[in-house]
Amino acid sequence: MTYAHYQPAVIMKAFTWAYEELGLSPFEAAAMLGVSERGLLQTALVGFDVTSAETEIQLAFIRLYHLLYALSDGDSEKMITWFTQPNLHLAETPKLMCRDKAGLTCIIDYLEGMQADIKLPDVDFTLPKRAPQPAAQGLHR
Repeated sequence: MTYAHYQPAVIMKAFTWAYEELGLSPFEAAAMLGVSERGLLQTALVGFDVTSAETEIQLAFIRLYHLLYALSDGDSEKMITWFTQPNLHLAETPKLMCRDKAGLTCIIDYLEGMQADIKLPDVDFTLPKRAPQPAAQGLHR
C-alpha cells in the first residue's frame, strides 16, 4: 500500500470513524491494532507513524469499511448486520476476523470479489451524428 502522503492524524480520524460506524468499541479497535485502549486514545489526535504496523492495519480496516459502504449503498444497518453476523463464505463472523491482519486481508479480498461481480449497466455517452445542415439561402454577411 502507498500511504506516505497521508498524515497520521488523517488516517487515525478515518479509522476512528470506520470502527465507530461498524459498532466497534475503542477497546476492540485497540485490540485489532495490538495496542492498549489507553494507547489508542492517547494517539487519537496525532495517529501512529505512517510506516508502523498499526497504520497498515488501520488502512486495511478503512479499505474494508469503504468496500462495505459501497456494496451496501451506505446503509449503516446493512453494514453492521453483515459485519456482526456469521458469514458462511468466510466461515466466521467478519467482526471476529478483524482481530489480525490476515483476517482483514481475507475480508477485503472477499468484498473486492463481490464488488467485481457487480456490473454497472453499459451506457453510451456518444452523441448521435447529425446530418449536415444545408446552407441557408439569402443570408449574406
